[in-house]
Amino acid sequence: MKRKIGFLAFLVFIAVFIYWVIHYYSEETSEQTGNASIPHSGTSYDINLNMTESGVFQVSADILITNDSQKSWADIAFHFVPNAMNPELTAGYSDESAGVEMNSITSGEDELFYELNGSALFIELESDLAPGEQQTVTIEYTLTVPEDGMRLAQVENNFYLAHWYPMLAEYDDGWQVNDYDPKGESYETGYGDYTFTYQLPDDYLVATSAPDRLAEASSSGTLTGEAIKDFYAAFLDPADWQVAERKSGNTKLRAFVPAESEILEETAELSVEAFAYFEENIGDYPFAELDLIANDGYMEYPNIVEVPMDEDLLDSILVHEIAHQWFYYLVGNDPYENAWLDESLTEFSTGLFLSDYYGDEDSGFQNAKAYEESYETETYADLALDEFDTPAYYATVYGKVPLLLKDFFDERGGNEEALEFLANYYEEFQFQRVTKQQFREFFEDSFEGDQQEFLNSWLQ
Repeated sequence: MKRKIGFLAFLVFIAVFIYWVIHYYSEETSEQTGNASIPHSGTSYDINLNMTESGVFQVSADILITNDSQKSWADIAFHFVPNAMNPELTAGYSDESAGVEMNSITSGEDELFYELNGSALFIELESDLAPGEQQTVTIEYTLTVPEDGMRLAQVENNFYLAHWYPMLAEYDDGWQVNDYDPKGESYETGYGDYTFTYQLPDDYLVATSAPDRLAEASSSGTLTGEAIKDFYAAFLDPADWQVAERKSGNTKLRAFVPAESEILEETAELSVEAFAYFEENIGDYPFAELDLIANDGYMEYPNIVEVPMDEDLLDSILVHEIAHQWFYYLVGNDPYENAWLDESLTEFSTGLFLSDYYGDEDSGFQNAKAYEESYETETYADLALDEFDTPAYYATVYGKVPLLLKDFFDERGGNEEALEFLANYYEEFQFQRVTKQQFREFFEDSFEGDQQEFLNSWLQ
């Protein structure tokens, strides 16, 4: 009898152990991936970054590229934006120049010939890369970040690394590479899987596009992330920041706010409200973490946004940047040729949230009205970035189009119908690159009657 009881106890122990292991690893998986499935990416980046005592970054990037087109490639193109961040190469860029020194570009033991003109990096391959084949290219370079720069910046002892590494360009019957234009996003890159290893001279708070998990200062680490469009990393001096963490659904939201600021709770709470609204009304967010850095950057990146330090700007700008996670990141587009596809839909989504938040269908669109009234708008919103002058770009893309969409849906069921359309659009195109024609066709199919007159009034 004692032997039987002992055997039963052993079985119970094994069952509990197995349950614990399964539960633990399911929790780990949930922390990594959030709510929904994440597709496999054909491009992978293994980036090693070392920051010297003087704040210079030494970078080595192994990039595995898959030719997913129907044509062989004799070369490969990347966006390498830091090289264009100087006023000599880029009109409209007025900040301090970034410093770039290209050390080597190789594939295996072969040194590869390359051309670096502005932000366009073309690498000539030793032999053509056929459809379906893969090749790894290693790019080593040194980067000095501009002090108080735009997006890519060093501010005192804080470093904000945006578009800081070679990003594989999109191939669409040829490489899609444009001149850097600081008024918007002139680069487009596809989804990739990332391994990011960093070595720093001191301990920093680390916030990146990968799941960082712990808001604890460190000087080294390795992070991994899947299906990331472009990889952002911030190294924050712990003495300068306070952190609040919240949970919405399966996603952790981490708010980094200056130490002397009094808006930590407001930033954290509003971010949860906005995030939950978009997830409930538009679609699940499939990642485990979203970071918010209150550095007045007013910019979106995958799984991380730069938001205001000013409490009066939180509702309009913070909400807008969070909405970009759905329209720019999870549903992609070419921001150079069709900035409206992410910016206008994002501002429209922001207006819907704020209308609900304040209980007034018109109040949420005050920001869009201010943009539209600030300058004469263009007839068509689908001009390329270099065809807009700066004031008209903001007035048209951030103002005119969201208000046109508001008027359209006000006649067809209001905000509820608008949210249903956005949810269907998100479901149809998640993790895809949407073109203007695809949007037109989807819009036409979503409503009874002919919508061409409405679409032709603002799209060419």
